[in-house]
Amino acid sequence: MRILGRTALIAALGLSLPIAGVARAAAPSGAAPGSSSAGSWAHGSKEFFGAAYESYDADLGYSARSGTAPISKVWFTGASGILTEVYWPTNDTAQTRDSQLLVTGAGKGLFEERRHARRSVSWVEEGVPAFRVITADPGGRFTIEKTVFADPDRDVVLQRLKITRRVRGLRFFVLHNPGVGNTPLGDSAMASTGEAPGAGLFAWQGPFAQALVASVPWRDATAGFSGTASDGYRDLAKHRTLTARYRDARDGDVVLTGELDLPLSPGTDELTLALGFGRDVGEALRAAQASLREDPGALLDRYRAQWRAYQASLRPLGSASPDLARLYRSSVAVMKSLEDRTHAGAFIASPSVPWGDVRIDRASALSPRTSDRLTGGYHLVWPRDLVQIALALLAAGDTRSPTAAARFMRSIQLSASDGTWDFGSLHVSKEGSFYQNTWSDGEPYWRGLELDQVAQPIDLCYHLHKEQLVTADACWDLVCRVADFLVAFGPWTPLDRWEEVSGISPSTLAFLCAALVHAAEIADTTGHPDRQARYRETAERWARQVDRWTFTTRGSVGKRRYFERVDGSGSPDAPRDPNDERRYVSHGRSWLERDVTDCGFLRLVVLGVRPALAADITDSVVACDAALRVDVPGLGPGFHRYVGDVYGFEPRTGERTRGMLWPTLTGERAEYELAKALEASGSPAAARSKMRPYLDAMARFATASQMLPEQVFDGGPRAGQPTGAATPLGWAHAEFVTALREYEDARLYRLPIRIGGGN
Repeated sequence: MRILGRTALIAALGLSLPIAGVARAAAPSGAAPGSSSAGSWAHGSKEFFGAAYESYDADLGYSARSGTAPISKVWFTGASGILTEVYWPTNDTAQTRDSQLLVTGAGKGLFEERRHARRSVSWVEEGVPAFRVITADPGGRFTIEKTVFADPDRDVVLQRLKITRRVRGLRFFVLHNPGVGNTPLGDSAMASTGEAPGAGLFAWQGPFAQALVASVPWRDATAGFSGTASDGYRDLAKHRTLTARYRDARDGDVVLTGELDLPLSPGTDELTLALGFGRDVGEALRAAQASLREDPGALLDRYRAQWRAYQASLRPLGSASPDLARLYRSSVAVMKSLEDRTHAGAFIASPSVPWGDVRIDRASALSPRTSDRLTGGYHLVWPRDLVQIALALLAAGDTRSPTAAARFMRSIQLSASDGTWDFGSLHVSKEGSFYQNTWSDGEPYWRGLELDQVAQPIDLCYHLHKEQLVTADACWDLVCRVADFLVAFGPWTPLDRWEEVSGISPSTLAFLCAALVHAAEIADTTGHPDRQARYRETAERWARQVDRWTFTTRGSVGKRRYFERVDGSGSPDAPRDPNDERRYVSHGRSWLERDVTDCGFLRLVVLGVRPALAADITDSVVACDAALRVDVPGLGPGFHRYVGDVYGFEPRTGERTRGMLWPTLTGERAEYELAKALEASGSPAAARSKMRPYLDAMARFATASQMLPEQVFDGGPRAGQPTGAATPLGWAHAEFVTALREYEDARLYRLPIRIGGGN
């Protein structure tokens, strides 16, 4: 076996040892013809995702004073056995679409790693997000083994390759699709086999640049525009070799193709691909070359050691089974990797664009960075997802990340200078509230208002206070501003938790009541009796009315008695009558409010607003199961979001379809079953027994590489497999970890309030 990993200097200079069979091509030259008007992203369901573990400094930031400094600010993803979106210098800024190997020769057509390979993906070590990816030719001609991880000290993603050729005449090409600065358009590219600035594949736009270099020389290379005659993929598909060699492609959906200088004879070679980033091509190239100069094995050892130290600091959950323990460690690594390294505590929802491969993206400029110019996908900060992740990490024993998350939320809280929320008769200052989601620097993306998201940071601060990690005084500013806003604006919400319709929502009410009761306790501790009384009285009043507002006795499923998804949709001035004929329109279809249920009412139990055995709850469980539950053979129970959900897209055409099962909801049901069993018998053993089928189902809904999806298919040959929606979803991993902690403790982790009643 030839070891080529230490030939970085040769590669950087564009030199090559002579290899019989294929001569070095002429250097790329000239500008590629063509242009672009639209692009796309990679498949939303990731098989792997990771980043280097970095420790906080004394001020809960990431800096040169961190114990793991220098700080690596690069995040990598993979789908279909190949590298997909890579993010730099923040966790919300995609710089690539994908990067894969193409193979020609031996009398066969073009082999595309993403489409044609048999593949497997596994973690190199439990709890360490570095991945071993094996892609093999179905005909047995070759096998490609990759180890994918980030340089722990640089902004570089490394792929350590071991290529085994079993027949003569194979040629290996790298196809690299940039997506610089969160846009597939407006990019420029350059291909070089050795001339200035050095051998490699380069792309840039504005302040973002990247360099893909190899530890072996490049035999050939070209730059072009995706989908046009200058696209190297099209050239290879037609000719099995590059016949056009363009040095430059400017301002479009660019693509780069390079041939690796490997022997044509059977054998095994090892090499490294380094994808580096910087403010210009030179800086990106220097970073990538610096990584190549180091032993990749030593870099991987440092990467693993940093993650091992973090995992060793956490609670050892998952004693019930090896599968649960393994998913626990993977979930913690996924959640921690979702945090930004510039804005500490900024946890994005997922490193993906749902159905990104079949939905066209026409974003064409880096600035201004607004929702109508750039696609945020799920690589944005939602207050709800951030709080769920932070509380799950707290449940796992990480005390610093949740504290950083609370600080971040305080930094993006709105003030009176941000204006007012105006809905019908409601005209309330934005003081104390939060936007629907933001970039990781706090800049708003969607500027909607979702009251459960506004409320949940109080829950986070409250739990940090109860764990004695922060004082009540330190929490008070955020808490009182949120609580004052909720009292002034609530309980009607412009967006329910699924971010689609307005109204009075049982799940939103659960979070509002819990937040206000927790705020009242903090107000009492900090010496604010007037606010303490106001918050508590409001929470109790809303809790008493949740049935009158949202519990129908004229429904269409189960016993016809259940909590609706929402009531009073459309306006805060709309009547709140769960038995009336009021309708709302969702995705072009009109629905009676009382015909639509979801399982969000379970939050009323978990957060302490209703007893688990109250008749309104148990009747609603019957309706939820009748309308939304699917028991997937061999896997377990899954749940749709609500009656009539159409949040899905056909993987081949991008046409909108009905929504599928959400593993997060299986975890929420596990929490309810725990509460119900404890209320019924008080037996920890009985409670664990009731939870277990749902925990096991969540674990089975995870991918083979331990990623929990946003959605899985509800039937057919793909039942239980991820759709093209976001995978991994931080919220799903957080729900699993929280439920697992509750399973081991045999009690709810979130500290439930004690108000309300029930029918």
